[in-house]
Amino acid sequence: MGRTKELKFKSQYEILSFDTDYLGQAHLSALMNYLQDAARLHSIREGFSVFDLFKKGVTWVVSRYHLKVKRYPSLSEKIYVSTWASGKNSYFALRDYEVVDEKQAPILVATSSWMIIDLQSRRPVKVENLFPDELVLQERALEDDFPQLPAVEVLDHKAIFRVFFEDLDYNRHVNNVVYSRWALEGLPQEVLFSSRPEELEINYRAEAFYGDEIEVISQKPASPDGFWVQQVFNLASGKEVARVRSRWRRYEYFKDKQTE
Repeated sequence: MGRTKELKFKSQYEILSFDTDYLGQAHLSALMNYLQDAARLHSIREGFSVFDLFKKGVTWVVSRYHLKVKRYPSLSEKIYVSTWASGKNSYFALRDYEVVDEKQAPILVATSSWMIIDLQSRRPVKVENLFPDELVLQERALEDDFPQLPAVEVLDHKAIFRVFFEDLDYNRHVNNVVYSRWALEGLPQEVLFSSRPEELEINYRAEAFYGDEIEVISQKPASPDGFWVQQVFNLASGKEVARVRSRWRRYEYFKDKQTE
């Protein structure tokens, strides 16, 4: 039990005003930023942060994310993020997350897959050669073997964005959380003002950089409880930079808010 607690890293956050929407509840991108920050703090403690890897000529990049959201916390709520290294295999390292409120009630669970890439060649290197076994806790918050996400077959909606300077991270490419924001903003207005994502999966397929023009194409669910399917393209290079699948839950209070 003691070793399990040691391998899990826990961090507390307060939901701040600039991380909330017009209903005073946290944006999904804000929750993902809290996950990312907890992972950053954990990796610094263990000596495997981006800054530590830079000294070796390599860096972390995320490959996959899968989140399931139980509820969205409100302004001024305190949340507690637990994260741990949950596995590794060849070129991939897994990191899982659990988020709870002050009463220990669940807010979300997530799992993610990461690679270490060479800064010069931009090619992946084997995680097994750099990441020790003793830091891994074989426990998953969300079971997922990360199968390939589907492509859009029917175009129902599209949107275009541009990469801003503040979208860039320490690696000078688009921060992984920005992709989730593109995916959400790439959906029709009627979805955004009536629902919230209860499940989100992202497959990061290529990097995007400052000034790139990004197109998001979307296919609506075949049933009310089905998934939106999206692809994200870099219009300059023609490369597909991400695939996204999300399931949304409708809330009656959205309707009440709009009629106030």
